[in-house]
Amino acid sequence: MKSSRLGSGPAVAAVGVIVVLAVLWGAHALQSEVQARAVRGATASARIIVSLVVARNIRTEDVEELDVTRAEQTDMDEDLTELRRNGQVVDLDVWSLASGLAVYTDTDADEPEADPDPESLGAADLRRARLGSFVGDNGDALAVFVPYDPEGGRNYTAVVEVQLPRDPIDEAVRLWSALLYAAAAAAVVLTLAVLFFYRRRRRRETQAARHDTLTGLGNRLLLAETTPRVLAAAPGRSTALLLLDLDGFKDVNDTLGHDAGDLLLVAVADRLRESAAGADALIRLGGDEFAVLLAADAADAVLAAEAIRLALRRPILIAGLPVEIDASVGVALSPQHGDDLGSLLKRADVAMYEAKRDGTGVVVYDMSTDSREAQHLSVLAELREGIEAGQLRLHYQPKSHPDGRIDEVEALVRWQHPVRGLLFPIDFVPLAERTSLIKPLTAWVLQEAARQCGRWRAAGRELTVAVNVSARNLFDDELITTLTGAAETAGIPLQALRLEITETAVMTDPERTNATLGEFSRLGMHVSIDDFGVGNTSLAYLSTLPVRTLKIDRRFVTDLLTSPVDEILVRNIIHLAHDLGLTSVAEGVETADVWRRLAELGCDEIQGYVLTRPLPPDKLDEWLADWHPETAPGFPSTTRQAVGPARTY
Repeated sequence: MKSSRLGSGPAVAAVGVIVVLAVLWGAHALQSEVQARAVRGATASARIIVSLVVARNIRTEDVEELDVTRAEQTDMDEDLTELRRNGQVVDLDVWSLASGLAVYTDTDADEPEADPDPESLGAADLRRARLGSFVGDNGDALAVFVPYDPEGGRNYTAVVEVQLPRDPIDEAVRLWSALLYAAAAAAVVLTLAVLFFYRRRRRRETQAARHDTLTGLGNRLLLAETTPRVLAAAPGRSTALLLLDLDGFKDVNDTLGHDAGDLLLVAVADRLRESAAGADALIRLGGDEFAVLLAADAADAVLAAEAIRLALRRPILIAGLPVEIDASVGVALSPQHGDDLGSLLKRADVAMYEAKRDGTGVVVYDMSTDSREAQHLSVLAELREGIEAGQLRLHYQPKSHPDGRIDEVEALVRWQHPVRGLLFPIDFVPLAERTSLIKPLTAWVLQEAARQCGRWRAAGRELTVAVNVSARNLFDDELITTLTGAAETAGIPLQALRLEITETAVMTDPERTNATLGEFSRLGMHVSIDDFGVGNTSLAYLSTLPVRTLKIDRRFVTDLLTSPVDEILVRNIIHLAHDLGLTSVAEGVETADVWRRLAELGCDEIQGYVLTRPLPPDKLDEWLADWHPETAPGFPSTTRQAVGPARTY
């Protein structure tokens, strides 16, 4: 749509030019036709008048002697009076070709010449008169000059000027011709106006195409045009590209709304103009990401970045509330880190991610960091291919009640890499969580876990399957659709799937988390908080969360028997869960003694190597068939055997 609007200016101008040319041609053709018609008609009329009036009254000797008698003058006047009354003539004069003087002048004309000027006719007109009659334009009348030879010997001795009234039709055509010329002038003015406004609008649209509509800062296109020019202007000068990503912007956007987020971005843009006024370019790349291009070495670039962060940290009033914001800044330098925009952006992005991950605020690009990031990118690319190629696997680890009952397993993803062998989640899941790749990865896990749950239930094993989801999954609007679709396809109730989310993920966005978990709860789903105890969940907030289980982090469980502090923490978490009406699960249980102590403390379930390592479905089936519940510390038997080491596969 925009391109059609941009083309309207030249199109209108072209039409205007065509109209002008057409009007001018029409006016010229019309005038030419009027002129030719006037010449033909006036010449014929003038010759008739000369033959009827002049030839009857003026003789050769009258012309040669320049003497017209009074009687001849009177006869001429009477004849002309009659013609004038009939509207056939305006004025008539006879001139001598030899002397150029008037022989006869119409004394009844509106402006009679009592004493005709010998030079009035002029030598040029006399020469033309000798060649034949011609028509001159005297305003309201046509002046026709007709050669006159009283003796008829074609040896012209005089020329007669006959002024004839204009033909009304010719006069109307002349008027229309004038109007056409006026229309052509108006078309010219209109065309020029259209071109003027088009050029002005084009400049505005060009300006808009290179600037962000919200903040007024430049956009990616302006940065792409500015960077080569800046780099070429001073080849030996160090140029820095600062890439900024706002810290805490998402919280403002989600808490106060998108309008408040927009106001914050505008305020950030103003702070950038204030703190980096001397920069070659101030750019909003999109979302809450900005870029600054300026002449600076590494030290000056860091100082500039800190000045920007200092300006941003001053409270910004949004919707009546003071909002504090910060930024993580990555710095790339030219020529050290690249001599084109693509290289600088890529390396500034690597540095910015390091600044955000390490919490250092400002990081200058480092080659070793980039190498590590390149490896990560390679892993992500291979993982995407691996998901599509069916290289992922699910292993399952059982959870046991103190009496040995097993009714739930946790699904843990593995990647059967074609070169590196079997990879564990730590090798690829954290990388996937940083990108949108976590979405298809989680979708595959949910679908495969649901299918396996369906197989077990069809075989008579009423197992539920727990699946881990990240914070990024939790805030995905399509997660519920994916869950329900997986359960429906597998032919199992939605409640057969359970979700586990880490305490850290829960606290990423408490309000949004509560709303999302509420949706799961309304669907009857069982949600557990994983790795509980290592986060900073407040008791007040925990009491409002719609969750069913607290999973005690393994770091408190491992040294339970040797660390009094860990035992106190575990005991308090178990009591807290029970007081809130929740169940407790201890993960990372590796020995029978730890399991026995957890049972004594009232822990509802355990999970760990004391039972088995995570196993593929077929191996887990074998393990379940060979599982002896009587080895559990809470098995109801007086002849309980000692709990031995877990069987592993």
